[in-house]
Amino acid sequence: MSKDKDLVEKISRLSRLKIDENEIEGFIKNFKDILNYIDLLNSVKIVEDSKDIEIYNDYAVRDDSQVEKLSNEEVLLNASNKEGKFFAVKKVIEED
Repeated sequence: MSKDKDLVEKISRLSRLKIDENEIEGFIKNFKDILNYIDLLNSVKIVEDSKDIEIYNDYAVRDDSQVEKLSNEEVLLNASNKEGKFFAVKKVIEED
């Protein structure tokens, strides 16, 4: 089994997506295309004082205000797994 195929299968398990065996090659190609595009973006030379890039410090922020929120019971109402008042999830981070 190739390293690329292993990676696609791992990503599908972590994201809980069911990928058919005949779709894996397409995903491998898509991932490679995305990574190549990221490499292309990383290779672009940017001059710090360039007039091509304008830096805006105007951030669209909202005022802090209290809003009505859901109760714990309402939030957990549709949870598939819960323990007491918390969501129960499977561990996905591996320890070294």
